[in-house]
Amino acid sequence: MMTKISFIVAFMIVFFTGIAYGYDKQESQNLIMSEMVTLDKAFKTAIDAVLLNQLERIAPAFEDVHKVREQVEHAVKEREKIVLPKNQSLFKVFVRLDNRFHHEVEILVDASKKKNMKAVQRQVSRLLNMCVRCHGLFRK
Repeated sequence: MMTKISFIVAFMIVFFTGIAYGYDKQESQNLIMSEMVTLDKAFKTAIDAVLLNQLERIAPAFEDVHKVREQVEHAVKEREKIVLPKNQSLFKVFVRLDNRFHHEVEILVDASKKKNMKAVQRQVSRLLNMCVRCHGLFRK
């Protein structure tokens, strides 16, 4: 089990470091990039929290994610142009995936507040899989 967790953590560090590096090199030109950078930071904290058995760190880590999420929701409702790195024609699919992802984040936060390690581990894994799927569709 520990080997599996170590592999997942190593994969996530490489995966998310690449995301942050690509976005940090650019000016944050749109909300999606801002959301991804904020999620990257929160997700790394969540992984550390699981590894160190400090689940109380998870909920505060996602507070900034909620703020950026509100900006994205407002932009979508106002029909502001949100540019995706690729497959712009699938924007409605992106919105559905994003909504589902944030629902799953709430499940993670709730599980962390209840100190339910099994549920937290399950949600971290579920969220990672959702990241990979979405990035396959929308990230260059």
